[in-house]
Amino acid sequence: MKMKIVFVLPVILALSISNPAKAQQHSVARKWNEALIQAIRKDFARPTVHARNLFHTSVAMYDAWAAYDEVAETFLLGKKVGEFTCPFNGISAPANVQTARAEAISYAAYRLLVHRFKNSPGAAVSLARFDSLLAALGYSASFTSTDYSAGSAAALGNYIGQNLIDFGLQDGSNELHGYS
Repeated sequence: MKMKIVFVLPVILALSISNPAKAQQHSVARKWNEALIQAIRKDFARPTVHARNLFHTSVAMYDAWAAYDEVAETFLLGKKVGEFTCPFNGISAPANVQTARAEAISYAAYRLLVHRFKNSPGAAVSLARFDSLLAALGYSASFTSTDYSAGSAAALGNYIGQNLIDFGLQDGSNELHGYS
């Protein structure tokens, strides 16, 4: 009996991973993480740089999620870290929190990833993948406002993404000079 399970389990896993219907059920954060992983595969092997990219992307998506939660505390949004301050005046609750979260997460991840991978050797592929994912989610890359005061989830995402870009430019990583 154990012998049959060993052969059936990989087939079930393969089918569940390659099932497009299952992929559509993934969260928006999972979709952006997959796009990030694909971009890392197209870039130079730089473990510390990509650990930083993974962390900052996670912060961007978490803060976009937490901004719409009454209990969760943001990681960077509204905080002072060293010499960097990421101000935040709060937002009013949108009619559909899930929709607003997905939009804010998408714009935050998109803005940060486009910035981080624009000079990658695989930039053409990675940037096209980011554009394609944003469009597939129903959002426009041409929306660049960071003024979320009117309740725009997209603007909040752009604001979070820009603040993480700004934070990364002064965090001691020497990003502007290729991390040397």
